[in-house]
Amino acid sequence: GMGGLGKTTLAAMAACLTELRSEFDHILWVNLGSYFKGGSDRNNLSYEMYLDCVQNLCKQLNVSSVFNCEVFLQPGDSKMNISSKYIQAMENLKHEMSKIVQGMKILIVLDDVWSHEDVELFNFGEHVSSLFSILVTTRILDQEPSSSCLSIDVGLMSQDEGRYLFSIEAGLERFANAQDNEAVDCILKKCGYLPLAIRTAGRLVKASRKIGPELNTLDILEIVIKMSDSPRMSPVTELLDRSFSFVTNEFASFALKLLFSAFAVVFRRDDILRPWVNLGDIHIVWKALICSHDMIQLQLRSSLREYKLTKIEQIADLMFVMGLLDRKCGKRSSEFHQQKSYRVHHDLMWDYGKMFCSLFRTFDGELVKCEQHGIACCNVCFEGSLDFIFNENNKKWNGIIVEYFQSSAEIKNAKSYELKWLPLHMMKAGLFHEAFDLLTTEEFLENQIEANGIEDGICFMISLVRSYEKMYIADSFPSKTPMITILLHINDFLFRFSSLVQLDDTFKREIGHGIILLGLELQKFSKLLKSIDIFENALNVFSTITCEESDPDIAYALKLIDSCATHNLVLVRQDSPNKLKLKVQDVLNNVQNKTNLCFELSSHPGYTIVEMECKCKFTGIVSYEGVYLGVGSKDNSLMLNYDGQMIRDATCRRTFFAALGCLAEGFPLQLISDFQFGCFIKEHEQVEKVMKCLNAARLYAIADDGSVYPKMAPHLCLGVLYFQSLILVANHSSNRAVFKYYSKLQCSKISNIDNEGKNENNDRSILSSPNADGILLELSSHPGMGIVLLNQASSVPLINGALIGGLAIGPVQHALSAKMNEKNHLMITNYNNGLAFTSGLKENLDIGKNIYISDLLGPWINEFVINDDGTIS
Repeated sequence: GMGGLGKTTLAAMAACLTELRSEFDHILWVNLGSYFKGGSDRNNLSYEMYLDCVQNLCKQLNVSSVFNCEVFLQPGDSKMNISSKYIQAMENLKHEMSKIVQGMKILIVLDDVWSHEDVELFNFGEHVSSLFSILVTTRILDQEPSSSCLSIDVGLMSQDEGRYLFSIEAGLERFANAQDNEAVDCILKKCGYLPLAIRTAGRLVKASRKIGPELNTLDILEIVIKMSDSPRMSPVTELLDRSFSFVTNEFASFALKLLFSAFAVVFRRDDILRPWVNLGDIHIVWKALICSHDMIQLQLRSSLREYKLTKIEQIADLMFVMGLLDRKCGKRSSEFHQQKSYRVHHDLMWDYGKMFCSLFRTFDGELVKCEQHGIACCNVCFEGSLDFIFNENNKKWNGIIVEYFQSSAEIKNAKSYELKWLPLHMMKAGLFHEAFDLLTTEEFLENQIEANGIEDGICFMISLVRSYEKMYIADSFPSKTPMITILLHINDFLFRFSSLVQLDDTFKREIGHGIILLGLELQKFSKLLKSIDIFENALNVFSTITCEESDPDIAYALKLIDSCATHNLVLVRQDSPNKLKLKVQDVLNNVQNKTNLCFELSSHPGYTIVEMECKCKFTGIVSYEGVYLGVGSKDNSLMLNYDGQMIRDATCRRTFFAALGCLAEGFPLQLISDFQFGCFIKEHEQVEKVMKCLNAARLYAIADDGSVYPKMAPHLCLGVLYFQSLILVANHSSNRAVFKYYSKLQCSKISNIDNEGKNENNDRSILSSPNADGILLELSSHPGMGIVLLNQASSVPLINGALIGGLAIGPVQHALSAKMNEKNHLMITNYNNGLAFTSGLKENLDIGKNIYISDLLGPWINEFVINDDGTIS
C-alpha cells in the first residue's frame, strides 16, 4: 500500500504478538527504505547497503559481523565487470548468512521494500532446514509473487477508524456536538483517510490547544481546515505547512518553519536521513541562526518571545508536541536535567524541511516575495530555481553555524557538536580546507576513539571522509582527491597508537579491524600498494596478539594482502616457463563480436590481466599516457576488446603497448592512450620511422595454445615476471628494500665523469665508470635476495637508441654491483659499464613506478640518495 497507511505500525504490532514470538527464536528487523531516501538515485540495494543490512542482522543475533566477501576493483573495470563482482559478493554474503541461521527459528521483517528483487537477498532459508519466514512491508505491488507468499493490501481508514485515531492523537475523548463531528469529517476527507495525515492533523489540534488555550475545539478544527497558500503542494505537505498556522504572528510562524527546516537540512547525513541530535547540538545550530545579523531584520527573536518561546528546549518540545520531531530522554546529566535528543519524525517531515529551504529567499534581511503573487516562499514562481536556492541556503546556513561556533564565547561543553557535526557543517559550508585540517588532527581522532570506540569511531570517520569526497568533488571538480591523504593519516595514527600504548588483546583487535576498514576503503581508489601497506599494518597488530596463521584475523589480513598482489606483465620468450596462456576458447569462439572479454588465464588458474596502480607518461617525439599491466586476481579483471590486430580497453579505448615501443625480452606491457605528435617533427621520414616502431608495439595475435604474441616479434609472447620488479614505494612502507651494504655504497663515490665524448646532437650522455668492483646490491630486508637484471639492456629507437634494462629483486648470486659517483648517479660496475639507475621522467615519479638502468641523462631522473636506514630514494 501507499506511504502513510500504517504498514510499518501493523508489522511492529504483529512482531509483538505473544503467540508469534513464541514460534521464533529471533525476530529481526531491517528498514530497507532508509537506504534510498535523501536524494538517492537507487531503488535497489547496492553491495555496501546489503553488507550493512547483514551486519545489522548479525548484531541483532549477537554473532560476529566480520565477513570475507570484499570486492576488489581494478582500474579500468567496465560497468558490467564491476556489477558482476558486486553481485557475486552479495551471493557470497547470502550464503554466509544461511550458515549462521542454520538451526535457528527466524522471522525477518523487511520494512519499506522498494524493489522485490531485494527480498530474495534475505531469503536465507533456501538452504536451511529450520523454520524461516519473512514479513515484508512495501509500497509497490509484486507482479509475480511466489506461490508460498500471502499478500495483504492495506487500505485507507474508514470514517469510524479515522475519527477514533484523530481523537486519540488530538487528546479529545469525544466531540461535543454535530458541528465538531462535521469539522472532523472534513479534516478526515482532506487527509484522504490516510492514517499518517490523520495522525499529523490530530497532533496539530493537540499542539494548538497548548498554544491557544482560549480557542474552543471548533475554532481549532476550522484553522486546520483552511486552505494553504501553495496550491501545488501535496495534501500531506500542505497539512504540514499548516502546522505553524496556529502561531498567528507572521514572523513567529516563519521563525518556527525556518528552525525546523534548518534542523532537517543541516543535520542530515549521507548515511542517516533522520539522525538523533542531542539538545546541546540543536542549541548551537538554532542559536546561530537566530542571532545571525542576516536574520535580525526578520525579528525572529522578538516574535518568538511573544509566544513565550525564550529557550531552545521550549521550541524543540513544541515541535515534538506538534508531531514534527521525535524525542527521547537519556540518563540524567544532573539532579534536575535529563539528556534529550530529537530527530525528524518522519521522512515526509524531512521532505517538508527541504522544500521550505528550497523556497526561502532573503535580501538585506528582508524576505523576497514573488512578483506574480506577492508572497514569500512561493513554490509556483520559484519552482525553476529550487535546487539553486536549496544549495545556496544550505551553504549559507552551515557557514553561519560554523562562524558562530568558532567565535561565540557563550558555548560551553560543545565536544559532542565538534565531534559529530562541526566537520560536516564545514563541508556543507564549502570550508573544505578547514574540514581537512580538523579531520587530520590527532586530537580529533583521539576524541573520536574515546567517544565511540575504535571500530565505530573509524566507521564514523570514514562516513565523514565519504561526505567530504562527495561534496568536495561536486564543489571544485579537483584532479586529485584529498580523501586518500586523510585515510592514510588515520592509518598512521592508529598504527602508532597501537605500538606506543600498552593495550589488552581485545583493544588491539579493534585497532586491527579499524585499520582493515581503512584499507578496504582505499582499495576503492585502486591504490593497491598503499592498501598492502595498510593491511600489513593490521597484520602486524594481530601478530602482537598471536603468531598462529590459523587465527581468523591473521588469515583474513593475509588474504587481503594477497588480493592486492600483482605481477608485471612483460614480454618473454616463447619457450619461457613464465609464458601466459588464455582460456582461448572464451576468446576465439566469440568470433563475431570480440568485445568485453575477460582475459582469464588457463596457465594461471584464478588469475587474469589487470591494471596496475603505477601510471606512465612519455613526452618526446610522441606523447602518450597510460598505466602498466599486470597479472592479478580475476576479481580485478580488465574487460577488453580484440579486433584481430589490437587489444583495447573496453572502457576508454586505450591500447596494449610494449613500453617505449621496444619489442624486447623483459619489457613491460602498458595500456596507453592515442599518440600525440610533437610540433617539432618536421621530416616525413622521421614520422614514418617512429610510427612503424610504435605500431609494431601495438599489434598482437592469439595463438592456438592461448598465448598472445607481438605480430612483429613472434619469438616473444606475454608472460609474467618470476621476480618482483624494483619499484618506488612510500619511504615508510613495509615493502621497502633495505640494502645490506648501504654504508659502503655511501662511501663509494667515484671521480666525476668525463663528458667530453658526449654526443651533442641528442640528450643522451654515456655514463662511463672505471672497470672496478662495486658494492654488491644485497638486501637485508629480503634475506638471500638482491637487485638483479630483469633483461638485457636494449636499444630503444623512440629515444634515439638509448640503452634501457629492467631491474628486479632476485637471488643474491645474480645481484648487480654498483658505486655512487659525485653526481649521485648509482653506477653499475659488473654489467655493461656506463649504465646507471634511473626512474624515468620527473612527471612519472609516483608510488609503483618501475626503476630501470639506462645510459640516458637529459630529462630523466638519475640522482639518488642513500638514507640512514639503508633505503635508497
